[in-house]
Amino acid sequence: MFVASSQAAISRSAPHIYISALPFAAKDSLVYRDFIPLCTGVISVTTFGIDRHGGRLVATLAGHEGAVNSVAYSSDGRLLASGSDDGTVRIWDIRTGEETTTPLRGNDGQVKSVAFAPNGQHVISGGEGEAVHVWNVKTGQSALPPLRGHSGCIRSVAFSPDGKLIASASEDKTVRLWGTETGLQVSVMRGHTGEIRAIAFSPNGQVLASASDDRTVRIWKSLTGEEDGDPLIGLENMIWSLCFSLDGEYLAAGSVGTFKVRLWDMGTRELSSVVIIQDSSVTSLAFSADGSKLFSAGKQCMRSWDPRTGRELTNSSLVGHADWINSITLSLNGLFIASGGDDCTVRIWDAAGSVDEMVQPQPAHGRAVTSVAVSSVGTFIVSGSYDHSIRVWDALTGEAKFPPFPGHSDTVLSVAISLDGCLIASASEDTTVRLWDARTGEPVGEPLQGRNGYMNSVAFSPNSRWLACGSDNSTVRVWDVATRQIAPFGPLQCEHTVLAVSFSPDNRLIAAGDDGGFIHLWLVGGTEQARAPFKAHSYGSSAFAFSSDARRMVSGGYRDLVRVWDVENGHQLFEVDHRMGVFCAVVYSPNGQYIVSTSPDKTIRLWDADTGAAVTTLFGHTEDVRSVVFTPDGRSLVSGGDDSTVRIWDVEAAVALSSQTERDTLASLRSTSVDADGWLVRSSGELLLWIPPEYRSHIQIQSCSTVIGSHRVVLTAQEELHWGERWMSCWRNDTNSSA
Repeated sequence: MFVASSQAAISRSAPHIYISALPFAAKDSLVYRDFIPLCTGVISVTTFGIDRHGGRLVATLAGHEGAVNSVAYSSDGRLLASGSDDGTVRIWDIRTGEETTTPLRGNDGQVKSVAFAPNGQHVISGGEGEAVHVWNVKTGQSALPPLRGHSGCIRSVAFSPDGKLIASASEDKTVRLWGTETGLQVSVMRGHTGEIRAIAFSPNGQVLASASDDRTVRIWKSLTGEEDGDPLIGLENMIWSLCFSLDGEYLAAGSVGTFKVRLWDMGTRELSSVVIIQDSSVTSLAFSADGSKLFSAGKQCMRSWDPRTGRELTNSSLVGHADWINSITLSLNGLFIASGGDDCTVRIWDAAGSVDEMVQPQPAHGRAVTSVAVSSVGTFIVSGSYDHSIRVWDALTGEAKFPPFPGHSDTVLSVAISLDGCLIASASEDTTVRLWDARTGEPVGEPLQGRNGYMNSVAFSPNSRWLACGSDNSTVRVWDVATRQIAPFGPLQCEHTVLAVSFSPDNRLIAAGDDGGFIHLWLVGGTEQARAPFKAHSYGSSAFAFSSDARRMVSGGYRDLVRVWDVENGHQLFEVDHRMGVFCAVVYSPNGQYIVSTSPDKTIRLWDADTGAAVTTLFGHTEDVRSVVFTPDGRSLVSGGDDSTVRIWDVEAAVALSSQTERDTLASLRSTSVDADGWLVRSSGELLLWIPPEYRSHIQIQSCSTVIGSHRVVLTAQEELHWGERWMSCWRNDTNSSA
């Protein structure tokens, strides 16, 4: 499996057997133990909370150029078929990780579903072309002319257990049965009122189940095509996944939106009381051979559940895909589970491994990080998230200081720390602001209630006396921190929904940015405006920050450039060529030297605060960066994003790297991002390093000193790296004679 797991690197560039594949090999493997002592100048890989080899991932199969929508095992478990948005069906030899034929292409668009015949001789596929294709596995040629009849994209195909029938389900709201030998249409099943997303034969082949966007599951008699009883109703949203247990006793269906899996007793057709809820839409389901586990797929993760109780099995998560998992399937012997996803990969997992042997993820947020804050002495970091929690981290080690703070019932949109470091404030979509003791993690008093609407932004005054919060009802409300009562001044009225709020460093002003693109300024302690609101952006002023001397302000708005303003008169001084998105952030460095901005391109950029000239770009986040803040000494940046991570960046190292990349290979490695194929590439086009797919979202390189996330992969070098034309130097001199 050494070659199979790194085939994408080796097939493109043979030297990367040593440069890329070997460093990422299992540390306890014979290949690694025998060859790594013979090499010098190769990268060192250290993982935290993830291990592609020890975490039950057996192999990653790369080759598709589009999302993998469907995977299916042959009955003997030796072959695996995959269908993709790239328009191909690929057949893989599981023992070697290689394709057994050239890609099968029907030339009619994306492939949405594949299935193996019970005898292993044929594979069927369906997709955008509205036709079912039947392929000969050995020759890679069509075994029958395309089976046509549907008038919409085919979402799901299946063979009957005896191999005599082919079933297909379509966006045209019909299920069709075809004779395997003749390719003739046997019956058309009508009844669904929405697109049909999934079908499954019962193990005895007597019935066929179909799941639809109309929120129902229908049961059909395989022999006649007639509906067998009333529709099964139990999910509140569209149903995208369906599977029978191998004994035929249960039928499971999963939905999008409500993130639920429901089960029916097929003997009585009654809905089970068991409700399984995962943290994302349910895209695919599979029962274990003995029926004791039900696997579910969603965003980046597979989970397993006890279908009798609905409880998640301890430490059951299988994490590796960088994006949504679209399809999962178990080998008939129950030993392996295969998955295909939007990251264009197929992955093979050990389905029978003990959960006790799995590498456990590190403490982290389970969903997007919306806001980060750093204490005034720089010792701890606070973050808020879509997972409804607030977390506190040691700024030096990245370790959690407390369990997640419970209390909010919806997304935490903003967090702040008082200047004295005693209190943490959090604002939420649940319309409340909460206070927490930063030393103990305990809540302080009752929640501060807003007036209908999300609490979008929260900020302490520099003297820690006042707490301001901007909300959906176009007001800024201010509380007295000591008494937790509404301040005698306010509420302060804006023209639109308040998106951001802040105090000036000199404690003279309260500022707010609203959804109309205006920035408002009031004198602290009264309702008097320091000056008339000024139009900063065409759309919402979603982020702004004062300079340390309070004379300047930097702001960003939806789909607009970053702008710098004179606070006193509201005049624009200059703008920075960095276009903002819906969720973006701006900040000044404490010494006023830099402006930092984020954008939808997943980067963090540093600019000269006086001229607006670009200084450097930080790569690392794999999704939008929502929040960024400097540590008080200005030496580090802390950021949080939609990839559920908090990252700490060394500012000096980042600035220095921008001038070193062409001279220093490791610096070049650190100042680039991972491309779509997993390569770190020098600006000249030279391939530096290939990153395995399961590590790409968790890589810690360049000036990022710490990644606070469930998984982290750290790349380091103790000596000069022998890459490029000097790659042969990675083989030690004292071994050259025996090489």
